[in-house]
Amino acid sequence: MAPYTDSNYADAQPLVDAEKILTPITLPCGRVVPNRLVKAPMYEHFAPLWGSGPHESFIALYQKWAAGGWGMIMTGNIQVAKDHLPLGRDLVVPDALSEETLAPWRELANTIHFGAPAASSSRIGLGGKDEDSRPLAIMQLSHGGRQSLNFYGGRRLFAPPLAPSPIRVGQMHKGQDGWLSRLAHWLFLQVPKEMTHEDIQRTIGQFVLGAQLAAQSGFDGIELHAAHGYLISEFISPKTNRRTDEYSADRDPLRFLREIVEAIRAPGVVPDDFVVGVKLNAADYARDTCELQENRALEHVREIGKWGLVDTIQVSGGDYEDPQFIDVALEYKSARQVVYESFAERSIDILSSCIPTATSRPPPLVLLTGGLNTLPRMSSALARDHAQLLGIGRLSVIHPHLPTKLSAALSRKDADFLRSEPWALSELGDPPSSYLSWRGLERALWYVCLLVWSYIPAKMPRVVGATANVNWYNYMMRRHALGQDLDFTVGTVGTMARFFLLPVPHASRTDGEGDWVWWISVAVVGVVLGMALGQVI
Repeated sequence: MAPYTDSNYADAQPLVDAEKILTPITLPCGRVVPNRLVKAPMYEHFAPLWGSGPHESFIALYQKWAAGGWGMIMTGNIQVAKDHLPLGRDLVVPDALSEETLAPWRELANTIHFGAPAASSSRIGLGGKDEDSRPLAIMQLSHGGRQSLNFYGGRRLFAPPLAPSPIRVGQMHKGQDGWLSRLAHWLFLQVPKEMTHEDIQRTIGQFVLGAQLAAQSGFDGIELHAAHGYLISEFISPKTNRRTDEYSADRDPLRFLREIVEAIRAPGVVPDDFVVGVKLNAADYARDTCELQENRALEHVREIGKWGLVDTIQVSGGDYEDPQFIDVALEYKSARQVVYESFAERSIDILSSCIPTATSRPPPLVLLTGGLNTLPRMSSALARDHAQLLGIGRLSVIHPHLPTKLSAALSRKDADFLRSEPWALSELGDPPSSYLSWRGLERALWYVCLLVWSYIPAKMPRVVGATANVNWYNYMMRRHALGQDLDFTVGTVGTMARFFLLPVPHASRTDGEGDWVWWISVAVVGVVLGMALGQVI
């Protein structure tokens, strides 16, 4: 079936099909999702340097989403290895589980379920949320692998990260991206150390501990991040896995993922109705190229379906070497959405015929994420069986109460609700109310910086350009956490500076760390970059 387009979708049809968005659906483990709208994982960048558990600003942000009527709310990356953080300010699974270490995670789970951290875990929560209507709380577990930054990843300076094979990030584009990109890779991303079998078993244990953290703190399940170039996807992709043993990407690419899932599903580790999801990467099925090898990817979907151990498969794509999953440039947008939707649709067909071999559970449901930013796109994806769950990322920042707004719009038969795409980002943002203001001065400063940069013979690293858009949403999440409105006068350049320079918003610290650690770290990096750039410019 051909992918939808907004232009050929009848005016009344989105409202008719949208009713399915608000219907419940049962996962293979038996848990019921109240509706099809999933607050998709997004990196919050809220933790102090080298990670922490949830703090009050994190709780405040999720209170905003908890009040929105979502069917499922997923956290951003929760790192299972504190020495392999991608950007240094991730939430981290504690070394051991105790009443003290579980407390902040229980607070977060209660917030997602009931809308307030102090809510009771009884059948009726705040706002009248009973077990049938409260969102499922899902913790996304990840390991940075080779994409863990130097120093900020939690290791000593220039200590290599672990990965399936010793292939540095950026090696695929070596010689193509210019000196600035090569310098950035040399400074921040080391050639990784190939994992031994002992390393692999230790890492599997870290994922199991993460799942136990989720179960014991009241979360309904976890999602294993096997996408975007992180460790699990590094084992799957022949681009990053050149091993010749039993963990080879050619011989058994899903072995590492399968062993993690089997260890989590082992008797006594988590409850039987605990949700286990997998985030797959449609762009991981290539060797030395970014072209999608869809048949190989679909065979992996079929294999996961036959395990009978997984509840959801989220379809995404790209990594930090080729960041399609975060690049929303117009030239990628429509083509990327067509590829992912086609992949998701074919996955549903394949999974519907899967007969699990290890259990009697039904096959996983397909969660489609990316580009679902209008009601016609959401409605058509469900109506045409291109997906069973809809992952909403950036739109959930602009509309944190999207499900309740949609319900109200349907009751009013409001055909204009989310008919067109939301506000488009720009480098400088909307003009301020007055140019004779601090915001006007800032806008002029960024304009001058962009003008000067256009004359510098250097190519911005791919991930920096792509994450400029992500940083805007990250900054708006901070504003939500602080009880502030969205600010459309801040552009992508301004939010990128805030992303890297602002300290953690209202983070509670029990380890004695203060904002001064972050500021000194920023200063050190600035000095190093300044000296390095001074030698080549």
